[in-house]
Parts: sequence; C-alpha cells; structure tokens
Amino acid sequence: MKKIVRQQNYLKELIESQGNQIISKSALKCMMRAVLEPLVDNPEEGVVLHRIENKSGIMGLIKRLEFSSIPSYDFNDEGELLKEKVWANTEFLCVLTHRFVAIIIWDNKTENKNFVRYYTVFNSKMQNETLDIIDRNTSLNIKDFQERFKPDRRDNPLLNSAIRRMVENMDEATKDAVLGFAQIQSEKEEEEASQNIRAIAHEIRNQLSICDLYTEIIKKTCAKNGINDDGIINAAKCLSRAVKIAGNSLIELKSDKKAIIKPYKLKDIISNAVDLTKVYFEGQNVEYIVENETDIKIPVDEEKFISAIINLVKNASEAFGKEGDVPEMVKGGDSDTAKYIKVKTEEDGDFAVIRISDNAGKINEPEKIFKEGYTTKSTGSGLGLIICKKSIEEMFGKLELDKNSDEEVEFVIKIAKV
Repeated sequence: MKKIVRQQNYLKELIESQGNQIISKSALKCMMRAVLEPLVDNPEEGVVLHRIENKSGIMGLIKRLEFSSIPSYDFNDEGELLKEKVWANTEFLCVLTHRFVAIIIWDNKTENKNFVRYYTVFNSKMQNETLDIIDRNTSLNIKDFQERFKPDRRDNPLLNSAIRRMVENMDEATKDAVLGFAQIQSEKEEEEASQNIRAIAHEIRNQLSICDLYTEIIKKTCAKNGINDDGIINAAKCLSRAVKIAGNSLIELKSDKKAIIKPYKLKDIISNAVDLTKVYFEGQNVEYIVENETDIKIPVDEEKFISAIINLVKNASEAFGKEGDVPEMVKGGDSDTAKYIKVKTEEDGDFAVIRISDNAGKINEPEKIFKEGYTTKSTGSGLGLIICKKSIEEMFGKLELDKNSDEEVEFVIKIAKV
C-alpha cells in the first residue's frame, strides 16, 4: 500500500523565515490595493494568483479584475485547484507580469485579530520559492507562468506606480493602525498613549517621505534612456531599508517595544544613514559634506539611531527652504559662503561624537526646540526633535544644540563607546 505523506504548510514557513513581520489588516489591504491597482488600471499581459478569504475592502478591485482581460485564479479551500487543504490560515496574493512581479503572503493566526504576520517579495528571484510551493499543491501549471513572466528591473513604470501607490496607501493605513493602537492601549494613561501614537506616526511619515522621493527619482530615471544601473540599485536598496524601518515603526503601534541596543561600527551605521539622506539633496544647491572615518563601536538601537540622524539631516535641509527660496550663496561672517550640511564623527575620550551642522541661519527661540508642539514649519508636528532626543537618551546618549548663529547651527550627539 502506498503511504500518503501530507504536505507541510511551506507558505507559513516562508513567513517565519522573514522574521514573522507583523502588520495591521488595514495596512495589508493597502498593500494589496497597491500592487493590484496599477495592473487593473492599465491592463497588460499577466496573471493574478490569490487566496483571500476576507475580501472586504478590496471586493470592488477583485470584481474589476474578474471582468478584465487579466486571468486570475482563486485558491480557496472550496475550489478545485488545490490538491490538499494544508494552508489553513495562510493566504497570498501573487501578481505576475513581464515588468512586475509582487508576492504577499500572510497568516491570520496571531495574538490579535486585527494583525497578521506577513512575507513580501517584489521583483526578485526569491519569487520562485513561493511559486514552487503553490505549484506543488495545485493542478494548475504554475511553472508556465514562472517561465513567461520574468520582469526586467531597469525600465519598470508599473513597479514605480506600485511603489508610489504603496507609499500613499501605507500613510492611510498608518492612521488606521493608530486608531487600533489606541484601542489596544486603552488601559494605559491617555496622555502617555497619545504621545506614543503621535511619535511613532511621525517616524513613519519620515521614512515614507524617503520612499516617496526615491520613487520620483526612479520614475524620472526610467523615463530616460541610458539608465545608471548603480543609481537604480542604490535607490532600491534605500527604498527597501526605509520601508523596513517604517514597517517596524508600525509594529510599535501595538507594542511597548523598547530600544534593542547592540554594538555597531559607528562608521557603518553613519554610512547607512548618509545613503538614506542623500535623497534630500537631489536637485538642491547644497553641498553634503561627510567626514566619517572614526573606527569605533557604539551601543545603539540601529534603526532608532539611523532615524535620529535622518531627522536631523532632514531638518537641516529644510532650513534652507525650497529650491529657489535661498540663493546659492548664503551670508557667513565677513563673506558669502556656499550652502552646506555636514555630518562629522569624532572620538572624545570614552565617547563617540556625531556633529550635524549647516549654515542655513540661526534657529529662533532655541530654548523651545525640544518642547512638544513647537515647530517653524507650516506642515510640522513639533515632534521630530523630541523623538530624536528621547531615542538617543534611551541609548544612554545625549543630544543637544551646541552652536546657534548666523554662521553655523550644530547639533551634537554624544554616546559612550563600547
């Protein structure tokens, strides 16, 4: 007698392999809309594979897909495509075209019914892992789709459109997640919960702004001939890093996660932060000076530390105003000086020192900058510097305004060496 061996839920194992990332169901629906809408809005040759039990919030989009020319296949337990019902609470959405492949897998079995654990792949060879798993448990020929749809990364307006849509939708999901967090944290003091919500939402917006700006760069680059491959690779890397930081900030909306402090090379962590902040200088007449040769280790939470550097550099870039608002030369002492922002690291005894300076002009009312609600920007929240200061202090460091004059404004982070 032939022994029957049931398959494992390998889709769930993929989620576990990517660290069991958590996202709210509202944010998940936004991700699904982000990858489906560009295809439905501008149909092209492709295929959609999905297993979505609860289609509320995207039912209209699914109906549009069904009435389009794009073939789609539903792998629910009641259909005829599955060989075995091994996927249980695990669901997926796979969008495959010649120019764009997006895969989202999620598992509904979590401690809170409003959140799921998820796994994502966008235009990567890793897509074959998921498709191979689906292929092993279906009568449909998935191998054929794998051979037909191998997207080209370099000239990809559909990918750019999907990233853009995801950025917009994640901002909407952030608001939903904030409301969910408020309900989950109802037992805490109202004022503390409110501060946490606004602080985390502020960090998310900072990271999403990076995604937004880099998406614009990708779109403009792909519109031209002779694309710089190194530029595309670096932009994609920065997008991935920024989205990861944003995702982890979303996780914090439902938890009391504290800083996870580990030793990192100062040189490496500053280099990562600099790569992420270069986007703020695209098209601007501002020199970005980096002096980062200090070869020591510091104990920090990597993502919180990088977020603090991003926030300080972003503030400095915005201090110059929009392009055209400020001349290429600014007043500096006895003579005019080119606009600059500088990030400099140095060693001071048992401490590492990070200096972030600019010559955009002094800060008015410097005594208020670390007070909640104070901002000089029309769209500011008055939270950025408070979050930076709190994050650095969680890592047993110190952030302060060290210089404030028309010639130079300088913030200094001081943190103990390992």
